[in-house]
Amino acid sequence: MAEVIIKNVWKIYGETVEAVKNLNLDIKDGEFVSLLGPSGCGKSSTLRMVAGLEEITKGELYIGDRLVNDLEPGKRDVAMVFENYALLPHMTAYDNIAFPLTLEKADKSEIDQKVREISKLLDMDDMLNELAASLGGGERQRVGIGRALIRPSSVLLMDEPISHLDAALRSKTRGELARLQKALGVTTLYVTHDQLEALAMSDRIAVMNFGILQQFGTPDELYNHPCNLFVANFIGEPPMNLIPCTLQRNDEQVRLLKENGGFGLVLDPADTKCVTPQFRDGDVLLGARPLDITLVDSDSKNCIAARVVNFEPGCEHSIIEADVAGVDVLVQCSPDIHLSEGDAIHLDLLSRRFHLFDAHSEKSVLANYTTVREQ
Repeated sequence: MAEVIIKNVWKIYGETVEAVKNLNLDIKDGEFVSLLGPSGCGKSSTLRMVAGLEEITKGELYIGDRLVNDLEPGKRDVAMVFENYALLPHMTAYDNIAFPLTLEKADKSEIDQKVREISKLLDMDDMLNELAASLGGGERQRVGIGRALIRPSSVLLMDEPISHLDAALRSKTRGELARLQKALGVTTLYVTHDQLEALAMSDRIAVMNFGILQQFGTPDELYNHPCNLFVANFIGEPPMNLIPCTLQRNDEQVRLLKENGGFGLVLDPADTKCVTPQFRDGDVLLGARPLDITLVDSDSKNCIAARVVNFEPGCEHSIIEADVAGVDVLVQCSPDIHLSEGDAIHLDLLSRRFHLFDAHSEKSVLANYTTVREQ
């Protein structure tokens, strides 16, 4: 196994298309890291540079203690699983898994032993004699992974390997992949555009957009402490609510005001300490995830008047769509609550976790949120 260090790496196609811009990542030995972002954000280009399938324009790439910029793919000690698996349809699952060792003309008994070991690990003994063409999507996915693992490697690279599976099978396969990676302890770099996959499987996640790394951290850090508006919007389902307002400081007090008398909120002293001192006054976006907004009485501190636009009852939780000072806001509430369109309600956006972003730079203006507020 090995650490992967991506240092000041650029990928430029032609003379002008900057697919990856000055990327820095330090992936620990045995860690599962996802590259997450929308199409065209540079995640697949990054993976292909690690694999040696794309040339690095600028920067350095280390696998273990080796600088591998100029090494061909076969000498990098990496295995790769592609989205389409590239199986040979006329061959059995057994022969597809064994194919890399067969090309190397390894001893038949050694091949058989390793195929059986991989098959047991992937729980696929009952399909080894089936033709690849007759296998289902999840089964082909396991064969593709088995073929990648048949030769020991330091790094496993996966490029959206389950994106084309149906929802139920994707959910099941996510768990299998996470279990397999932990069992093998292999350093893994996984490309996906699906935040649920990344949150469910990863030790850490690198969120990218337009070739630029936005944030690199644990699922908890990205979900609860997004560093900017892009990460806040990209992580979480339903998405975070964002309400434009103005932040004003007065001595030691911080207030959030919505224009035209929409509302006026006063932050608690602990929350005030979380706002970066450099941000004095200005336009901000108040962010609150649907599950962090609470229904309160009209006389509660910092409550905001709202009106129900739509109500979606559910078994585990219900969703309220409410008009808050002209902004649509989603609220996740208890299934025991029943509301109708037009009902007047009051909401508290500050009692649980909330977020503040500079409306111009789109960067978070909260610092030390965990260490200050959660003590």
